[in-house]
Amino acid sequence: MSTGSLPVKINQKCARAVAAILGTHAAGAAYAAATPDQSEGGIQEVVVTAQRRSENAQDVPIAIQAFTGDTLQQLNVTNFDDLLKYLPNVVAPSAGPGQDQIFMRGLSAGNVATQSGGSINGFPNVAIYLDEQSGQLPGRNLDVYAADLERVEVLEGPQGTLFGAGAQAGVIRYITNKPKLNVTEGSVSGSYGVTAGGDPNTDITAVLNLPLIADKLAVRGVVYDDRRGGYINNVPATFTRNASTDLGIHYANYPSGCGPTTTPCQVPPGSPVINNNAIAASAINPVTYQGVRVAARWDFADDWSALITQSYQDMDAEGVFYQMPKSSDGVALPKQSVTLFNNSYNKDRFENTALTINGRIGVLRAVYAGSYLVRNLDTVQDYTNYAR
Repeated sequence: MSTGSLPVKINQKCARAVAAILGTHAAGAAYAAATPDQSEGGIQEVVVTAQRRSENAQDVPIAIQAFTGDTLQQLNVTNFDDLLKYLPNVVAPSAGPGQDQIFMRGLSAGNVATQSGGSINGFPNVAIYLDEQSGQLPGRNLDVYAADLERVEVLEGPQGTLFGAGAQAGVIRYITNKPKLNVTEGSVSGSYGVTAGGDPNTDITAVLNLPLIADKLAVRGVVYDDRRGGYINNVPATFTRNASTDLGIHYANYPSGCGPTTTPCQVPPGSPVINNNAIAASAINPVTYQGVRVAARWDFADDWSALITQSYQDMDAEGVFYQMPKSSDGVALPKQSVTLFNNSYNKDRFENTALTINGRIGVLRAVYAGSYLVRNLDTVQDYTNYAR
């Protein structure tokens, strides 16, 4: 067995189409919204759709946390790792951006955020929803960037009745801002910062809402570009075969084995000494979130409306998001340092086309929600140091 550079590459492509019709509530067709009802001395009313109908969050008989779009901006929440800080009953072991495994109330599907988890793990038991559409896929949870959101709902406990398979522990719903009829508005926001001990961060988000036909048709779009500086340094190092620690040398002599109590292990003659001089660098783990979402709302009849949304997101995380106490040859390393011998990265891209129709048949509310989701994971990780 050779001990050397062992990159592992994972590719995953999944597609899903989902459709459902619900008719259980005598309410008109309307998109749920976070509506302030702040009479003097009162509190803000937050309307949620945790039970597939619009309700005041205080009246929902399940454990729920809801964050309005304004709250998300105030807390500077842009991805799930940011949101996690404000969820007391949620934990998420992670190997980096886009590699979370979300647990609620301690419930686990038995998977962990391993480097190969994007291809070999089963379905997570916390469902991710983008509006009415499920983003539930095998492996890691979808990492949706929080741009132009109306709110985020976190539903704890089994939610399989209304949200299907993969919701045994709970659901996280990202509710986007919908197109507004007869309203022209737009905004541009940006920021600049510096990562402690690393490179600068920049982000820019632009939103535009345009009415096309009075009282009938409107479109809304958002585009974002978030670049986060790296802070992990890949230190120049060598990897030398070691007779006492290399697993490859041990298993090369299996089943007789070698070691202190048996035949002494020997480094095979002519074994190479490799180095990482070509890729050693500082701040090797920058992260980029780029995406666009365009939605069109059409009120085609009294009490009937259709919403079609096209979403695209590309997340590119370079390097690794851990540190090593020692190099591959046992030399102590400074903080936020590693010794890698192959370029590593995690690229997570998804496209989602969704159609939602809201209407009313007599006293019943009808909802159709369908989507087609394609997700591509492309991961390369350096396993050289695992040879020890």
